[in-house]
Amino acid sequence: MKAFKSVLSRGMLIGIALLVFAWQGPPAVAQDSVNKAIDAKFSKYDGKLPLWAIQPGTAPRMVELTIYFNNMWFGAQAGNWDLARFEAYRSEETIKGVYVVRAKRTSTLKPWADYALPALIKAIEAKDKAAFEKAYDAAIAGCNGCHAGSGGGPLKSMAAFKITRPTTPLFSNIDFKGK
Repeated sequence: MKAFKSVLSRGMLIGIALLVFAWQGPPAVAQDSVNKAIDAKFSKYDGKLPLWAIQPGTAPRMVELTIYFNNMWFGAQAGNWDLARFEAYRSEETIKGVYVVRAKRTSTLKPWADYALPALIKAIEAKDKAAFEKAYDAAIAGCNGCHAGSGGGPLKSMAAFKITRPTTPLFSNIDFKGK
């Protein structure tokens, strides 16, 4: 009987603890430790982890930049500075993704982004078409310089990807004049 009471008491205590845990959630200290462990695991690239392995590499991010730069160009040409600014913002966000998932590209990409994007944003915010075109041309020259010096995948040089000013919008369903 005594053994039954101790098992019952221990079982009851465990049950009560589980009910409290389910009702109130895990103790703050435990949750903090879990958050720190997750942050440590996911703040450094590890291609062996399935979630890291499926992240888009540099090439898909460059396709995104092509889209944003195309929209930025035609928005600025139409005087839609809000659209141009939004596309510059999206370019900044795309670059941040490369820094995380392809950190080895940061040393070549960051100097370009630190120079080209602020110059574009300054011209866009000033609504200065001539300054925008100059900053845009400098940005794409930087793209081409980086491509000439970079290799990736099966290519020894990314120079095959020469960027120019767009002549046709990628999307025919965008009214670049906006409002």
